[in-house]
Amino acid sequence: MLVGLRTRFDAIMIGAGTMRAERYGPLPDEQLMVIVSGRLDLPWDASLFTESAARVLVFTASEAEPPETDASLSVVRHEGRVDLVEALRHLRHERGIRALLCEGGPRLHGELQAAGLVDDLFLTIAPKLAGGEAPRIIEGALPALVPLELSWLLEEDGELFARYSRR
Repeated sequence: MLVGLRTRFDAIMIGAGTMRAERYGPLPDEQLMVIVSGRLDLPWDASLFTESAARVLVFTASEAEPPETDASLSVVRHEGRVDLVEALRHLRHERGIRALLCEGGPRLHGELQAAGLVDDLFLTIAPKLAGGEAPRIIEGALPALVPLELSWLLEEDGELFARYSRR
């Protein structure tokens, strides 16, 4: 489902923590990978950066220079911290990105939700139990309760795939 969902978007956005945890590789069809990394602390040996087919845009507040990569890498710097409103404006006007899928993490999702920059939430529920400390899908406080409306719900092999839209 996630692979099919990705094909409907112009670019995929993730936070630095998600990149460190998941170590993404290049996206299909040379889609643009967008990474939000305040400190530019990324796993530069991940295949996203070592394969020449990858197109990567990093928004950062760091003044450090990234290492040489085989990927097509662009860096956009913000002063102090990454301004997500400005980042999305840049993606729309400078890169022609009209549809953006954010795959995490919880801090990035929280900031996007708090700023009212999210139209839809795609949620997968798998029939598996796990113990221990579990992060939420959103970190940080929202200015108010955000009502969502169920747009569709699919089931396959016991997994539920839901799409919720902001009212």
